Amino acid sequence: MSMASERNLGTSRSGASRWGLGALALGLLVMLQGCAGTGLFADRRAETPYGDYLAARFAGSVHEGRAAEKYFDRTLAADPDNSVIIERAFMVALNSGDMDRAVTLARRLVKLAPRHRMARLVLSLNAIRKSDYREARAEIGNAETGAFVALVGALTKAWAAAGEGDKALALNELKAFEGKPAFDLFRAYHTALILDMLGDAKGAEESYRQAMDTSGATSIRIVQAYASFLDRQGRVNEARAALDQYIAMAPDHPLAKASLAEIASNKTMKPLIGNAAEGVAEALYGLGSALAQDRGNELSELYLQLSIWMRPDFDVARTLLADFYEQQKRWEDAIAAYDAVAASSPLYQNALIQKALDLNRLDKDAEAIDVLNKAADRFPSSIEPVIALGDVYRGKEKYAEAGIEYTRAIALAGAPKPAHWTLYYARGICNERLGQWPEAERDLKLALKLSDDHPLVLNYLGYSWIEQGVHLTEALAMIEKAVELRPTDGFIVDSLGWAHYRLGDYRQATEYLERAVELEPGDPTINEHLGDAMWKVGRKIEARFQWSHALEMKPEKDRIPLLKKKLEFGLDTAEADHKRYAPLPPGS
Repeated sequence: MSMASERNLGTSRSGASRWGLGALALGLLVMLQGCAGTGLFADRRAETPYGDYLAARFAGSVHEGRAAEKYFDRTLAADPDNSVIIERAFMVALNSGDMDRAVTLARRLVKLAPRHRMARLVLSLNAIRKSDYREARAEIGNAETGAFVALVGALTKAWAAAGEGDKALALNELKAFEGKPAFDLFRAYHTALILDMLGDAKGAEESYRQAMDTSGATSIRIVQAYASFLDRQGRVNEARAALDQYIAMAPDHPLAKASLAEIASNKTMKPLIGNAAEGVAEALYGLGSALAQDRGNELSELYLQLSIWMRPDFDVARTLLADFYEQQKRWEDAIAAYDAVAASSPLYQNALIQKALDLNRLDKDAEAIDVLNKAADRFPSSIEPVIALGDVYRGKEKYAEAGIEYTRAIALAGAPKPAHWTLYYARGICNERLGQWPEAERDLKLALKLSDDHPLVLNYLGYSWIEQGVHLTEALAMIEKAVELRPTDGFIVDSLGWAHYRLGDYRQATEYLERAVELEPGDPTINEHLGDAMWKVGRKIEARFQWSHALEMKPEKDRIPLLKKKLEFGLDTAEADHKRYAPLPPGS
């Protein structure tokens, strides 16, 4: 909305009185008073329409869709023909997934802004859902021209034509992508899907092959669609080969495994797309997926919401939407999206695990563990829920419980393989934290071998040896190698600095630790280490600054008394009065 539009809110067609600065102050006060954690807005009404409008805008900005809708409704009651307010309310409804409301607002919006692109798209999609394909093409045809309509509009019109059974018109609409190499994949893939749906096997195969070549056979949706086509043509071995090729790149992909299982059961695979609405959903999902590469792009969320509206059983889109929410740390929204994944979906196990991890991020530990236990019971031969349980316990420093789960996972995994190195690494950490060093060392050595010297394992094992004063030359070499492999990892650089400190090379230690703090300025352990090294080289004022800084960063509880003693008495006196300590390697 332009600044001019904002200024003119109070002088729309309804003739409502101008809303003044007093209303602005009141609106801001209403917003601030209404914020209180979850459920940001108290059920109160601002004294002016502009106060309601401001509250609606704020609610939308923090993704409180229901609250935003309430305040927009109040604003529109006072100013029902204000296109700016209707547009804002419309976009909030779309991003919230409230599509019935979005359709209603789109109809109001096009009366005031007849060529509004997104409103016309929504009305076009709604017509496709009702199999009114002529109306769908008319709606999108009335949208203002531009790049948006050239892409989304062309796909929508093509699928509407396909819904009518008009192959020639559908292919003609897709000609909009000719001469535009960036859209070759979209054109080939949707040409294949349309021709497949309309029964043109020869044309579909040619386009499927083009889509496979353009994508490098790395898109699971294209691979599934092509395998389904081959299977339905009686070419089962070719279908299996296409899926096997993908599995070679992504061995544990649940959709590829589910498709292979369907072939193995001697059932004919279903077409990926069965009607025009599902075809448009696929197009919108593809756009949302492409935009999701640009983290935080809100258009991705919008297209994914629209794709789910067009195909309510679209669990692939729901999973990607949940991932989008996780990138934005919108844990509650992510959980709601995972909850909507069907129990029959190949993505259900992943949904349960991710839901549990999001609950854990909200400090709902008991709920997270309950979900993971149910997942482990439902999928008894699967290792993933058990690993997730171990990770949750380890994150809460419940090392004994975590170790039990990692041991369960190792039993499920069978003979040690390179892919299992993280299990032994994680159990090694738990054993080390529990003071069971022989067991920890055994696990960490195996993890090092299986991982082919992964820098995390090099760092942890080398650090632990230096803390114990054993294998010092080998340990230092291991940490130096870890830094070579990950030179910008502040935690590993810290380990190298601390290794030099333990070996008495305080000048070298200070250099590495200063670099580590630059890379990870917010870690209390690294700041404490730097303070210790600075003290040893005579930079005592700077050392106290680093210790003070570490105290402000919420260090582990057992570090606080020692940090305070260092600040008061200095390093040597503090450590003389304190038992030998061995802090956990940062970042582990």
